[in-house]
Amino acid sequence: MMDRRNFMAGSSLLTVATTFPFAASAQQPAVFQYQDAAANKELVRLEKLMGGRLGMALTDGSGKIALSYRGDERFAMCSTFKAPLAFALMDAAEQGQADINKGFFLSEMDLVPYAPFVENQLAANNKVTLKELALAAVKTSDNSAANLVLKAIGGPAGFTDFVRRRGDAITRLDRIEPALNENKVGDPRDTSSPVAFSQLMYGLMCGPSRSSNWSTVYDAMATSKTGLNRIRLGLPYGWPVGNKTGTAPAGLAYNDAAIFWPSFAGYGGDEPQFLTVFTDRPTASAGAVNRTIVEVAKLAAWIAQRRK
Repeated sequence: MMDRRNFMAGSSLLTVATTFPFAASAQQPAVFQYQDAAANKELVRLEKLMGGRLGMALTDGSGKIALSYRGDERFAMCSTFKAPLAFALMDAAEQGQADINKGFFLSEMDLVPYAPFVENQLAANNKVTLKELALAAVKTSDNSAANLVLKAIGGPAGFTDFVRRRGDAITRLDRIEPALNENKVGDPRDTSSPVAFSQLMYGLMCGPSRSSNWSTVYDAMATSKTGLNRIRLGLPYGWPVGNKTGTAPAGLAYNDAAIFWPSFAGYGGDEPQFLTVFTDRPTASAGAVNRTIVEVAKLAAWIAQRRK
């Protein structure tokens, strides 16, 4: 990371135009974009060290894009989709389309690889609710829980319909866990862009149109243990933060999406910030890619502090 003095010396407010090899198929509504030239240079450097593609977007509390890099390119979401999935279930409940508090028993047929919550509840023969499953999908990234929630909202098509109704013309879900992690070259299925995902999370958690259940989902994101070595590690200690990671098999993708407040005063203080970091086919080791995400988070924290 370059230090603050070097950033100050090289920064300017401008929009960086880039030709993307795998651009999103539709455009998000126009937003004011403030791009820092020195920050962009640092992101280029980090991507070269990591190998593959690095994408990121930082949306501030007013809905503006504060910083982005490959912001309109498509990346596999992997398990980051589970955060907006929880909101989709809450929305279905509000529309009277799902009873999220009714208990039911699980079945061995519900199991797919990586299901810590569902496996524990199944072993104990406990009833679960859709709400518990949605929050477990966020907090522990339980794949079986996510699939059961998807089924309750109409499957991947129901998820995509939900984000379209929230104004997101880019994000799409086409398969369930674990197939959605395939991340085949050039395949638009189960993808989003850093800008689209960051803006989606902003809309769900901030502003007049935010979900009435935003704090419930935030609590699950804040207590998640799956991202301690990604965005969280790059933010100053004590800043409130919640995140949802996503990882594809064989090192094809390491992702993280977070909401954080650039303050030690808690989330009643400064405006929240929404950071999305996606990667695609990095050539570096898993540890090195995680450290790259940490550096991106440090950069986002610096940008957020400077713009206060």
